[in-house]
Amino acid sequence: MVDECRHVPVDTGGTVGTYVLGRRLGAGGMGAVYETHVNGRNVAIKVPYCETLESHNAGRRFRDEGIAGSIIEHPNVVRVYEHGESAGIPYVVMEQVDGERLCAKVAREGGISLRRAATIVGQILNGLAALHAAGIVHGDVKSDNVLVGDDGLVKLIDFGLAHPDLEGRPTLPRTRDVVSGTPDYMAPEVIRGADSTAASDTYAAGVILYELVTGVTPFAGGSSTEIVNRHLREPVLPPSLRRPDREVPPILERIIMRALEKDPAKRFASAASFASALCVAIPSLCEDEVLVTSFSTSTPTHNWNVRDTLARGTPASRRAR
Repeated sequence: MVDECRHVPVDTGGTVGTYVLGRRLGAGGMGAVYETHVNGRNVAIKVPYCETLESHNAGRRFRDEGIAGSIIEHPNVVRVYEHGESAGIPYVVMEQVDGERLCAKVAREGGISLRRAATIVGQILNGLAALHAAGIVHGDVKSDNVLVGDDGLVKLIDFGLAHPDLEGRPTLPRTRDVVSGTPDYMAPEVIRGADSTAASDTYAAGVILYELVTGVTPFAGGSSTEIVNRHLREPVLPPSLRRPDREVPPILERIIMRALEKDPAKRFASAASFASALCVAIPSLCEDEVLVTSFSTSTPTHNWNVRDTLARGTPASRRAR
């Protein structure tokens, strides 16, 4: 759990640039998120903890999050309107989503239907497909980094471990100088020190699907060291054996087990192919157009202005500030 009391350089009532920070909406691993208002609309602004600013790697990842988010525009990825820095404090302005994190939703509601589980993960995969097509690896896909809106729309958030090519259009993958992530969702190759890739992102999506179907992640329990060792060496217990009280369709179980293969080459070739397999398993998903594989990307050469964007309702012209 994130410590809600970690220090921030500015809090509710303070300002970052021209933005006045309203109520705190939540907190992540590197910063806190506040409500702010632009052109009469509520948006969210994320500012880093003091500890983040003091760490070279963490501070860089915070800035990378804004850049990565601004590159992509997709309904299943939280929209970043602007990123910048004021008085030495970096910030990210993004859409405010009325809803809650997936992990909190599951904890509150308890059991979740198989169709709903597939719907949620299908949307996660749509978002990942768009990110990967833009050359971005998320790097920290987990239920805590998924927002479920009150309207049912699912959005990926927290791009602190994303790897864009900051000098131009992103390239996939990018070498990292640190191995980061959440043990419960880390792919075996990443645990061994390899770069995060599209394959490790989709592995994490498979972990989320397993979690939604069974109620637990594949290797839950124990220390972080024990969890990563089990990811490396221990076979995944099939969902039907983990939850014999649930009637998990064999085709859905095969999809989950393929997504969780330890060898990346044996997994789905892409997030899009994983989503397509879910459509085959539960055809009504595609009938409801939940798993839409179309996406759009944008590759700004400069930061762009949130006020213009919200005023026009369309992406603002990119310009240096």
